[in-house]
Amino acid sequence: MEAGMDIQKGMGHVVGIDVGGTKTMVCIASADGDVKLLEKWETSQHGKPELFFEWLFDGLKSLLAKMDLTLDQISGVGIGFPGVISQGGKLSHAPALPWPEGDLLPYIRQYYQGHVKLGNDVNMALLGECWQGAAQGKRHVLLLTVGTGIGGAMLLNGMLYEGAGGAAGEAGYAIVDLPALNGKPLDGDAFGPLESVTSGTGIGALARAYYKDKAMSGSDSVGAPQVLQGAIAGDADALAIMEKPLQHMAAFIGSATSLLNPELVLLGGGVADSGEYYVKEIAERVPSFTPFHVDIRRAGLGNKAGAIGAAAAAARIFEQ
Repeated sequence: MEAGMDIQKGMGHVVGIDVGGTKTMVCIASADGDVKLLEKWETSQHGKPELFFEWLFDGLKSLLAKMDLTLDQISGVGIGFPGVISQGGKLSHAPALPWPEGDLLPYIRQYYQGHVKLGNDVNMALLGECWQGAAQGKRHVLLLTVGTGIGGAMLLNGMLYEGAGGAAGEAGYAIVDLPALNGKPLDGDAFGPLESVTSGTGIGALARAYYKDKAMSGSDSVGAPQVLQGAIAGDADALAIMEKPLQHMAAFIGSATSLLNPELVLLGGGVADSGEYYVKEIAERVPSFTPFHVDIRRAGLGNKAGAIGAAAAAARIFEQ
């Protein structure tokens, strides 16, 4: 199915869950696509996945009971995780979660036997934006989330593209500055080259180095929020710090535009949500890095996108 289509009539309710390192968002949607309930929980910090899923489904049962529903009445469950999810449901590259790599579906099957769709959290967020957010009706979309790290997701020809092993969209590992590698191979267990500069974490590190070099007070505590606030206010130091993150992100989007030719690039996450300044600066710089036009906008659903998109995945909206 293509972006923008409604949940199939008669499917019953679906559940979408966005699992984060600290917060978990749960969405319950009706058969006609209306979001009936959104609730945010503190993510259980159980180090064993079996204990986490016991906590998750106990909470879900209680939530459904408030709507006079049971798990048996749910037509599908979608869950997004901050990591790589293979087609078979194996989780890897998920440093925000305290579990070893492994298959997640057996844990879920202890509680639910219906249709399950597992995926990367940014992929789910893109589905949410295409279903009910800023990308409704679009068929070629790139979503980049700029927060603690950098995440990416792609809708190509109206279908979510996950790649051969579920790792498509791992934009943080993109390289736009070869000298920064110093001839060393890329470390897949650490922050990637792009996110080391352009993420909120990267911006904070650049700011601390900048202030330390200038012997300015507060260099140990400054982070991306303060830098962004300063840049919005026109502070010269903040604007200088933001120059490299903005140029690197614009260069990446320009390269991605030349490769994929999307009609729309959405920017989400804590950095992009700081105000119009960030998106405006990126949009003005991207044409210097590609001859092809692309519309660049701020994502529309905020931190609700992942759970809403997981509900869309549970309803098989974007499947053929």
